[in-house]
Order: sequence, then C-alpha cells, then structure tokens
Amino acid sequence: MAQTFHKFRAETFDEAYQQMVRKLGAAAVVVNTTEVTQGGVFGFLGSKVVELTASAPSPSGARRRSLPEKKYQAYAAAVGSDETVNETVTYFRELVSNAQTRMAKPPPQTRAAAAPAERPRQTNAAANPARRPTPIVPFKPRQWENQRITELQDEVHEMRRMLQIVVAESPCEGLPEEFAPQYRTLVERGMSRQAAADLVASVIRGSDPEVVRNARVFAARLKMEIQKRVSVTGGIRTAPGVRKAVALVGPTGVGKTTNLAKLAAQFAVEKGARVALVTTDTYRVAAPQQLQVYANIVDLPMRVTNDDAELRRALHAFRDYDLVFIDTAGGSQFNLGQIDELKGMLDPECIDEVILVLSANAQLDGLRSSVANFKRLRPSSLLFSKLDETRHFGAMFSMIAEAGLPLSYFSMGQNVPDDIELASASKVARLLMQDGGSRVGPSA
Repeated sequence: MAQTFHKFRAETFDEAYQQMVRKLGAAAVVVNTTEVTQGGVFGFLGSKVVELTASAPSPSGARRRSLPEKKYQAYAAAVGSDETVNETVTYFRELVSNAQTRMAKPPPQTRAAAAPAERPRQTNAAANPARRPTPIVPFKPRQWENQRITELQDEVHEMRRMLQIVVAESPCEGLPEEFAPQYRTLVERGMSRQAAADLVASVIRGSDPEVVRNARVFAARLKMEIQKRVSVTGGIRTAPGVRKAVALVGPTGVGKTTNLAKLAAQFAVEKGARVALVTTDTYRVAAPQQLQVYANIVDLPMRVTNDDAELRRALHAFRDYDLVFIDTAGGSQFNLGQIDELKGMLDPECIDEVILVLSANAQLDGLRSSVANFKRLRPSSLLFSKLDETRHFGAMFSMIAEAGLPLSYFSMGQNVPDDIELASASKVARLLMQDGGSRVGPSA
C-alpha cells in the first residue's frame, strides 16, 4: 500500500505541527517543511506561510523512544520549567514573610520591661472582658526587604540562565548530543553563549526530538525562533504637513555622516520629500564640509550649529520641510561627558527620532558598552552599518536581543543612496543561518 502524504499550512511551524497532530496523531512523521506563498495573484502579493508535509503513523503501534530522547525527557522532568522558578521565588517570599512576622512581635521580656511600675486603675470598659481588642496594625515591609526579594528573584533567574548554558555545553547530561554542533556553530559565529543556548533550547522545547532531529526541520524552527526575537520599525515614516526631525548618533567610525546622506538622498530623490540637513559635528576637521558635499550633490539646504540654541533656530527655519536629518559628532562610547553634552542639545521636544548607529563588525563587548552609554540619548531604533565588512553576525543578533530596541535600517558600502535598506527579521535570520554567505546584498 502506497504511503499517503498530508500537507498542513499555517503562519508558524508550531501551528502547522498542531494541525498535523490533530489530524494524524502525535506519532505522525514530518517529511518536509518549507516556506511558501499563499494567496495573491499569480504568486504576487501573497503572504508567506509554513507548509509542513507529513505521513500517517505506522499501524504497527506506538513509536519506541530513542535513548537520547529518554535522557532529554528525564532531564526535563528533573530540572523543571518556569514553574520551578516560580516555586523557588515563592519559597523565598515565605522566608521573608516569616521573618517579618517574627520582627513584628516584641519578645516577652521586652513587653514586661515596658510595663508601667504602677498598675492603673481599671475602668468599667477595661474590666469588661467582652471588650473588643485593639486591632493590630499590619506590619509594613521595610524597603531593604523588598529590595532583597527582588535580588533573590534575579539570582534565581540568573542561575536558570547559567544552567541553560551548562546544559547546552554538556549535551550528554542534558540536550541530545546531536544538537550540540548547532549550539557550537552559533557561538563560533559570534553569538553570546546565553543567546545560543536560549535559541537551541527554544527549538527543542515542546517538540518531538525525532522531528527536530531532521536537519531541515531544525533549520526552519531555528529561523523562526531568530525572527521572533527581532523587531523592526519599518523605517522613518513621514506625514503630509508634519515636519519630522531625525538625529543619528553613535560612536566614532560607524558611518553616521555617510548613512545620513544615504537616507537624505533616498527620501529627497526617490520619495520626493522636502529634506534639509543640520550638523552639530564641529569636532572633526572638515566634518561640516563633508556633509556639505552631499548636500550640494542632491541640492539640499544645510546649516551648521554649535549649541542647542543654534539647533533650535535651525529647526525653526526648516519648519516647513518634511524631514530634517541631524548629524552629530562621534566619540568614544566611554566619554560620558561628551554624550551628556549631546543629550543637552537633542531636546525631546524638538527631536522626533534618535537612531543609534552601530557597526556590524564590532565585538559584542563593544556593542554592549555603546548601547549602555548612548541610551542616555533615548534612541528609538538601531541602524547597523558595515554589513559588508563581516561574515559573522552572531554579535549583532545578541545585541539586538539584549538591547530591547527595534531595527530601522541596514547599511553596507559607500554608495549614496543605494547601499542602505530597511531592516527585516528575515534578513537577520538569513545572515545568521548562512553566516553572511559570499556577499551581503538586499533582503531576499
């Protein structure tokens, strides 16, 4: 009898997998998984969905679990899940609560010592045994006790993260051994150990190990998990009759001026917007002249400002424009004095967006320090430049996951205005999965 294959389509792999389980049962076998276009006209304007191909289970009976699967399930049962963490936090709460109760009650000898030397004369109300006792005021936790509870919770979560890394790096004791190379590959591509362990664990969690053991299934699930952790802005948005001021900030050498020129030319030439340029970079030699060259090529007005008062006057002069791009001076991410000086110029009442520009070829520690210190300027999104100067994008992904800021643009090369594009979660996944490939081009 020929084997029958069934296809299931959904927005995510998990939804397609659940459809398969409902129809064919948990013992069904996934044969293939791919991303297809659904709807639209002649293949255009359709939406991307996941298509899962599966076959019905063998009638011989239930599938026997493999040894790695038994080890993994035994480990999961021993370690537990988020419920274990919650129970641990509850236990700490009870310890603190009991301590508070003991502290609220003074010891017997203290009460005796505090009693008056002469017993006061009892009144009728006091002599009445039926009199209601004075209510006890609830004990209010001290501020340091609440802080300690928070610290204990953080310690529990940190221990859980460390355990996740240990499990990933000791596959024989936790994850099935065949998934260890996936973890090591992500770390070799520059990803932090925590981010790599979290990704691999997310791919396996809640899935049949026999299913994700298929290399294509694992890759599809990994790609989806990467995309879940990346948010994007869709780029700078303009509205008729509303001027928007956008400032580009970041450390020295990341390409703020070049990328500002790319964005300005793109909006002025390709979208027909009225664009003006302002520079506050009077530190670098010939920095204003460099931006003036770009402004002359595209025929855009430009002003040089030295302080917040001049910047306000420039923005007022360009009040009838659609977009005003503001170039800022680069500096060390550790020069907090210069960053605070720039913060005083970029008044939130005048600046609509602040884009933090980072280099994709930077090490993770450098990216972390840049984000930590430039967050003083209240950035609304990240722009990663120099994608053409690296082939390892693990550090970039780790920073995206840690920063909590969406992506706005990707930049590569020096061509104005061509070498800049809208950032997308799918491109981040593609760069990580292919480790950069032979070249970095537009998003697929």
